[in-house]
Amino acid sequence: MRTTRWKIALVSSALIGAHASAPALAAQDSAPTVAPPVADAILYPSTLSYGTGLIDIPVAWISPTSGDLWVTASGKIVNYCATVCTINFQDKFNTNFSIDTHWKQRFSVGLSVYSQNPNYGFFGEVLALKQQPEKIWPSVAVGFRNLGPDTHEERFLVGNDIYVSPTGGITDTVPGYAKHFHSTPTVYAVATKEFTAGTNGAASFSLGYGSGIFHDDGQLGKNYNDKGTIVKGLFLGARYALRTSQNSSVTILGENNGWDWNAGVVGNWRGLSLGVYGTELEEGSKNPSKGYLYTVYNYTKFNVSLGYSGNLHDIAHGTILRARIGELEQEQGQLRAQIKVRQRKIDELQASLKKAQGGELADVAKRRELLDAQIKEEQDALKRAEDRLNQLQGGSPPPTTTPPPSTTTPPR
Repeated sequence: MRTTRWKIALVSSALIGAHASAPALAAQDSAPTVAPPVADAILYPSTLSYGTGLIDIPVAWISPTSGDLWVTASGKIVNYCATVCTINFQDKFNTNFSIDTHWKQRFSVGLSVYSQNPNYGFFGEVLALKQQPEKIWPSVAVGFRNLGPDTHEERFLVGNDIYVSPTGGITDTVPGYAKHFHSTPTVYAVATKEFTAGTNGAASFSLGYGSGIFHDDGQLGKNYNDKGTIVKGLFLGARYALRTSQNSSVTILGENNGWDWNAGVVGNWRGLSLGVYGTELEEGSKNPSKGYLYTVYNYTKFNVSLGYSGNLHDIAHGTILRARIGELEQEQGQLRAQIKVRQRKIDELQASLKKAQGGELADVAKRRELLDAQIKEEQDALKRAEDRLNQLQGGSPPPTTTPPPSTTTPPR
């Protein structure tokens, strides 16, 4: 693996730029947005190279909490050198590093550093349409990838190289096989439909189309991709996420990224994640009969990722590991139970009211007045609980103080 120019200043400028542009975008989008009720509770993992999504493809999703952050390092076992490598240590492990930030429930921006060809590319996404509860339409987003100086990157991000001279000088170069790739920038559109999957699960399906990295084969034909493409530029995928405890989850992923079939699983505990994946599953083993670039393309590869997700505002206040999601889900469950109890109480009071109205009691008027007051009190408490539940499902932060206990007076 070659020495990496990590571009720390560029990472910082990406975060500052995203934070500075958030108020302007919020002014353009003054209409309130409502998060899907369950799917957003289990956050999407980061892709291998470009922020949140599945394994390689993006999804139409932005975190419901502004300031959320994903930092991911990933590695793919691939002998990227078509000939003998100039740098000969760890040359079979292609690593990438990415940082992704989400803002205002509407857009994301990030930076990916391609470590084996020490270059970089920005990426981002805007959520144009957000899925609403009980509605049929999906979320829709548009985005870009590989916005940077490297115009010849391909899907493995090894389209730019370096040459080390006998005197030790380093020069950027493009391998001959990559000269016809034109992937800067890569743009795409994607739709994602979220579903509930039991009391602790979430599922989704995504379908999209893109240019550049999703479409361009660099005039290599089957040397670049022997099989796996459905339609050039078309990508699709699905996920199933299961919350295994208040602070942990497991996500199963499958996709076609326009070129290959990929699958993987990601475990997450309080924002710390580990993912393992198989890519190019349709290709099988490495074979010289698959073209002169058979050491790079057209065989199944093993991938691994290590990641961290948190919230910039929480980190600034000393909270490093996520725990809020589990706490909010627990509060939602308590509110739902409270709503059921209060609804049952209202039904009982209304039944008593009807009985009092039909009886020949001397104090019918007084009894009716008392029951009306109790019904209104229960209805007000029910509305407060429903408002709080809707607030949690909409991504708003919980109140800083504990709500006062109910003062409901039982009927006498």
